Amino acid sequence: MNVGILDISDPACDAFISQRPDAKICHLPAWGAMVERATGQKQFYLIARDNSRACGVLPLTHIRSFLFGNHMVSQGVSNYGGMLVDSPEARDALFEFAVDLAKRLKCESIEFRNSEPLPYNLESREGKISMHLCLSPDPERIWKSFDPKVRNQVRKAEKSNIIVTNGGSEFLNDFYKVYAIRMHQLGTPAYPRELMHSILQEFPHYSRIFVARLHELVIGAGFVICYNGLVEIPWAATLVEYNNLCPNNLLYWLIIKYSCLAGAAYFDFGRCTIGGNTHHFKQQWGPEPVELHYQYWVCPGRQLSILSPDSPKYQRKIELWKRLPLWMANLLSPYISRNLV
Repeated sequence: MNVGILDISDPACDAFISQRPDAKICHLPAWGAMVERATGQKQFYLIARDNSRACGVLPLTHIRSFLFGNHMVSQGVSNYGGMLVDSPEARDALFEFAVDLAKRLKCESIEFRNSEPLPYNLESREGKISMHLCLSPDPERIWKSFDPKVRNQVRKAEKSNIIVTNGGSEFLNDFYKVYAIRMHQLGTPAYPRELMHSILQEFPHYSRIFVARLHELVIGAGFVICYNGLVEIPWAATLVEYNNLCPNNLLYWLIIKYSCLAGAAYFDFGRCTIGGNTHHFKQQWGPEPVELHYQYWVCPGRQLSILSPDSPKYQRKIELWKRLPLWMANLLSPYISRNLV
């Protein structure tokens, strides 16, 4: 078993990923390359080979920041990551190589965003899940499965003359304006616009933007990624002063309907904390919870520090960020959020 760092395109690697039903878009070498171009964070794409046959991959994003320390994550700008392997031997070899690499780079920790837990003595982050809705080629079947309250909220948005359209890069400015406003209200630096632009340019067949308008005013938007049958909505936002008209509900329903007709298998409502407000919003649509196994290798002698807005450690910083003028938050966000991948 041989493990190395992929430095050029490898057809064997692409073939291995394409045959994996559990592969996510973040497992593609092109995703890591895109993240590096958009954020400046160094990528290490580990590949395990048995002779010349690819049998495992592990994408890693290296984050070195004065504010947030020196660590690695698999994978950057994604709720998912971790390893794709076809044997315990490949898994062990990739893990050992990753730990050795982290030690050489003097990293404090590695965060593995696994779908399945790794069988090592690692620290874990509890309470995080994704919510997956099983789709059907017939969207009417999904519509009828919704709670009556959800259907009524969608109808309310339609009766309020909210119109939802979708497309590509031509909607990026509309999306980003609403997204940046909402992130500022939540006290979190927004990802740089360049990141979303890079996704749209690198993965035009897998990415799409949905925009909700009321009398030509953009009041909501969602950024959608579909790969290997899984539809993700990593970023969505609405103007809170229009939330009584339920634009979010109409957005989600039309994205789900679009996904059904496109032949997707699952709609992923995204990561949330069990019992939180976003958990309750997602729960009403009837998805199944999917546990996220976030595990951490920590350098001996170091103490794990998890970057999380839920942490009391960051509450004061969140409140300070909310008080910044929006123009200043938008100016500073790209320099901070690039370290929050």
